[in-house]
Amino acid sequence: MDTIHLYALDVSALDADSAVWASFVSPDRRARMAALKNIADRRRSLGAELALHAALARHLDGYAPPPACLRLPGGKPVLRDGRGWHISLAHAGDWAVCALHRAPVGVDIERKDRAAAIPVREWVGVESYLKLTGAGLSGGFRTLCARETEIFRLGERVAFLARAEVGGCLLCAATDAPAALRVEIVSPPELC
Repeated sequence: MDTIHLYALDVSALDADSAVWASFVSPDRRARMAALKNIADRRRSLGAELALHAALARHLDGYAPPPACLRLPGGKPVLRDGRGWHISLAHAGDWAVCALHRAPVGVDIERKDRAAAIPVREWVGVESYLKLTGAGLSGGFRTLCARETEIFRLGERVAFLARAEVGGCLLCAATDAPAALRVEIVSPPELC
């Protein structure tokens, strides 16, 4: 069974405005962060890029920061020179995550205590699938049903799910074939 590598970073202590992260952050990410008014949103955005950096540093020989990504029309990030690796980024609460897999992948993270019309456990499955497809919320989420290890559209299985928990949050990764989820918590000092 293939492995989805998931790198999780607690962003609560990050100083998103510090110049110490400049060499780890792409120009695109800096522009996205600058547009965010809320400091917690800037921390989560920075955390997603730092989690991506941790993933690439461990799996791409010769990798040097900052990460080089393109954004597809729906916003899905794609590595410019991923050498066969696919990524997905997400953040919620005090956590940012990067999923790295040899096949297309989508990941979502949500706080377990989040109040919502759709139960959080189901929502992370649905959103991870929408990120897998690159469709985002325009992807007809009302036609999807997430079970523990699979997601269905109008009764037909469309993806497999792998789940975990970290820091009061639920994680879910979606792929086209069953895969194990390996979660590694990284911290900023490991990145310097």
